[in-house]
Amino acid sequence: MKKVLLISALTLGYFPAWCEADDADKARIRELEQKMAALESEKAKLAGEGNAQGLFDPKGKVSPRISNAVVIIEGDLSVGTGFIVAAGGKKYVYTAAHVFSGNSKLTIRNASGTAFKKFGNLEAAEGADLVRLEILEEVKDFLELVPPDSQLQINTPIAALGNGGGNGVVSVEKGKILGTSGDSLEVDAGIIQGNSGGPVVEQASGKAIGVVTHLTSQRKDLWAEGTRQGEVRRFACRLNRDWQWKVMKVGTFLTDAKALADFDELTRLCFAMAQLQPGEHGMRLDTRIGGNTTALQIIQKNRDNALVKNLITMNDDLASRKTHLSEADLKKRYRSLLGQMQSQAQRSSDAMKPQNFAWFHRNRAEASLQARKECMVAINQGLERLK
Repeated sequence: MKKVLLISALTLGYFPAWCEADDADKARIRELEQKMAALESEKAKLAGEGNAQGLFDPKGKVSPRISNAVVIIEGDLSVGTGFIVAAGGKKYVYTAAHVFSGNSKLTIRNASGTAFKKFGNLEAAEGADLVRLEILEEVKDFLELVPPDSQLQINTPIAALGNGGGNGVVSVEKGKILGTSGDSLEVDAGIIQGNSGGPVVEQASGKAIGVVTHLTSQRKDLWAEGTRQGEVRRFACRLNRDWQWKVMKVGTFLTDAKALADFDELTRLCFAMAQLQPGEHGMRLDTRIGGNTTALQIIQKNRDNALVKNLITMNDDLASRKTHLSEADLKKRYRSLLGQMQSQAQRSSDAMKPQNFAWFHRNRAEASLQARKECMVAINQGLERLK
């Protein structure tokens, strides 16, 4: 009975929390996934949809079946690339997690202009800048993944396909594998902004081996001069390994990014308020809060916060001399505002649960909580100064 439940869970794409597989079951599941992928590939080939000829045809052109599997992802904050994959009996849009993160709405279409609108759950990889989104409509063109146990050799010819430059056109950049690690590939294809989330494919097989994730800036130190570290380096998340997936609604993933942004903004606001020194002519809002940012800029960005509205009114009244307060009363009044902000920040911190986030957001949530702790120390110091 246990094995029947596990196979049913695999078909649905997740495991119930009460159903934990032992090592033998996990091995069996991997075996089934590989067989399902092989059957999917064989089906595609029999239907004339396979990529048996590799990425390029004899004339050097990219097969439309491959280029049409690449999708352009446009959000209200960013643009990027994805690609459609057949895996485990389902079709997914694979992309980098950061291509989705931060957007409140997304459009996904392929190179021929076909827009996709029916999607299931999002799955976020544990330990990688990688997500996949189940697609619930008929898809003709898709990529195959290299098997999890395949070896990726240095200097293997590859190509990166994507929306390079964010211009809405799928381009192909040839290159080779420069290096590998347990979860990443380094390539020398001409990847630029907009390629994020796009596929890295083997030229020989046309199969996807990676997802473009990031570039690193060239190093300027003496030791890097004349080496690869002295140049811009390009990386992809490798796909020839088994990733663990956290299943969630795509809306939840997008909302989590917004929640983190709001949390960090409140931290900046609290820190700014902790630095202010109230005086008889105002709150000294030109105080710099790290770098070139002033307290005024942070406060104006948060003008809809009820406590900030009170602060602005108080500052305006002091500056226009509508309000006349002794130094002791001024400190008491501002201390009350700062104390209320402290309570608001504490409630926000108590509600933040990094373990509920996907891995991509979890690291940021933990860093945000640490920054908030440092901010609370600054608020306490500010309250002490106002006694």
